[in-house]
Amino acid sequence: MPKTVLIVDDEATLRLVFRKVLTQAGYTVLEAADGETGLRRADEVLPGVVLLDWMMPDLDGLEVCQRMRANPKLSESQIIMLSARSELDDRVHGLDAGADDYLVKPCETKELLAHVRSAMRIHELKHQLREQATQLQESVAKLEELAHQREEFTAVLVHDIRSPLATLYGALELTELRAEELGIVDDNLRNLFQHGYRTLDHITKLVNEVLDFAKAEAGGATLELEWTPVTELLQEAAAQISLTAERKGLTLRVVCPPDLPDLLLDRGKMLRAIGNLLSNAVKFTPVGGVVTLRAEHLAGTGLDAGKTFVAIHVEDTGPGIPAKDLPYVFNPYYQARQRTRQLGTGLGLAIVQRITAAHGGQATVQSTEGVGTAFTLKLPAMVCDLRDQPPAGHANTATD
Repeated sequence: MPKTVLIVDDEATLRLVFRKVLTQAGYTVLEAADGETGLRRADEVLPGVVLLDWMMPDLDGLEVCQRMRANPKLSESQIIMLSARSELDDRVHGLDAGADDYLVKPCETKELLAHVRSAMRIHELKHQLREQATQLQESVAKLEELAHQREEFTAVLVHDIRSPLATLYGALELTELRAEELGIVDDNLRNLFQHGYRTLDHITKLVNEVLDFAKAEAGGATLELEWTPVTELLQEAAAQISLTAERKGLTLRVVCPPDLPDLLLDRGKMLRAIGNLLSNAVKFTPVGGVVTLRAEHLAGTGLDAGKTFVAIHVEDTGPGIPAKDLPYVFNPYYQARQRTRQLGTGLGLAIVQRITAAHGGQATVQSTEGVGTAFTLKLPAMVCDLRDQPPAGHANTATD
């Protein structure tokens, strides 16, 4: 009970004096003439401050104090031990028993009120902190529920969109076959069919990105770790985009030194991350430009001293990203104004960042307008001794 002081003392005269002083100061005052009564009243009213006499018959103040401290309901109550004992050891003994303060009696009225005011402030702060903690827990629970609902909604939405997309794709294929059977397919119609396929593929990719990002946010996929040669990883990633780059008139370079260590990673997911970066680089680099995929072995510095890393870079000679947009490129809800139409949902880079983080790495970007952009995935390289140990289940999660 706020602003309530419980006096537990076997001296009636002292209780009367304290009651008068504290009542005049605006406090609600309750009394108990012995330890058992004090424990019972404290449990009933939950006082803000307890003035507890040390020397009482039956239960002394030390035992009462210890039992109050063992009562979770009284965790916010402040206990001031009262005693004629003024030695340092006595004060320490009282505080060790669980008292929050120690007051030697007889004491001046001003001193009593100062100690009670201080204790009451602490009690009120404890009460406020508990209420804020409760509100925070409720807010977290609501956010978790909203996140769960969003995940379920996303899964249902993606499923409901995928079904008609598959139907449209099949209908387009059947229409193309029927047109060929009738011999009415010319270049214009063939281009129209190809445009339809590309549009459906693009929509399907966007839908998959939404689902993949939702999985990454919810931690819904476990990494399947395996030892992977970096050279093979980069060559495979480059092979997946090489035809697109060639058709656009770009030069695609792969630079990978032979002494790179193998990495313990989820090959499929890391290919997805590198593939997203390469796809962006090819998309935004003008005809005649260069896209470079390279890797290097790095020694850790500063807090990472003694560790080794492999950095995978994807560099392009595209238009670059405005400096004001650079801090937000991995934010799924922010799209660089210059690239808004081409970024689609804007989730590709967010997925790259989450896949890299799930591997214990870091994704960064550097860019200069009119020069180009360089994305870097910095991944930890395991020590060689671990190669003899089978990869254990990995607790980190990322998108499929």
